[in-house]
Amino acid sequence: MILCVKETAPHVVDPKNPGAVDEIIHLGDFWNEEGIRKNKQGVLKDNKEVGRLFARAYRYIKAAFSIYEDTAVINSWAIDQAKVNRACADVLDDLFGKIPLAPNEGRQRHLFGSAITPDGYKNHLASVLTTLQVYAVKGGQGTGTEKVLEKIRSAAVERGFYVESYYCALDPKKLEHLVIPELNVSFTTVNKYHDADMKYFGEVDLDLFLDQSILEEYQDTLAYNREQVDALLNTAICTIGKAKAIHDHMEQYYIPNMDFEAIQRCWEATLARIIEYAKEFKC
Repeated sequence: MILCVKETAPHVVDPKNPGAVDEIIHLGDFWNEEGIRKNKQGVLKDNKEVGRLFARAYRYIKAAFSIYEDTAVINSWAIDQAKVNRACADVLDDLFGKIPLAPNEGRQRHLFGSAITPDGYKNHLASVLTTLQVYAVKGGQGTGTEKVLEKIRSAAVERGFYVESYYCALDPKKLEHLVIPELNVSFTTVNKYHDADMKYFGEVDLDLFLDQSILEEYQDTLAYNREQVDALLNTAICTIGKAKAIHDHMEQYYIPNMDFEAIQRCWEATLARIIEYAKEFKC
């Protein structure tokens, strides 16, 4: 079951399979429309400015990513890919060396464990990396950390294991964390933007395979890129913060006109249905 929560028109998420798979929860059933319409001009003004600020923040993030990619390219010139492959092969052999391929591939989930928010970089890795063994995969952009994780994921799925994949907030195509619950093992990318702050069972440090002479040749460019990426992301975060402040102001038009007791009852009924669906799924 997928629940589609509808609020105001700009944030509508339409169900793909209404009734059969998806259900709609319409929060508009719990507001006083007459009271809200009295603040129509304020709502429209704030909503427009929120949209403008988010669009600007995304442009800053896009610019930061472009420079981030330049650093990745430089690092890719310096990395010894053969050594990366050998390090990855060792991990694969330790995990799957005695496990044959399965008749059916394992299920996968694709998620995010971190985000760029109005309060900066946030992650929930402590609630994600709950396995007995957690490996740290270290390496800057362009060293191939995501390729190592992709190989591990493929090997796990081919052997029928359920796998959770968590992606980068700056580069949504980049795999950063991997959890294989049935093996009680997970892998997390460690860099300046996120560290799970825990004792790791083991680590794969790809930075060890970088040719330092190449990095020294481009050290000024790399330093400049780091400064610019940080500056652009900080500006994006500040811009998102401004958008949130205006959104919070806009909420003042809605709060006095919402029936929160009715919403609470709706939440309780919805949670009860979800729990029942979960029981059916387990069966």
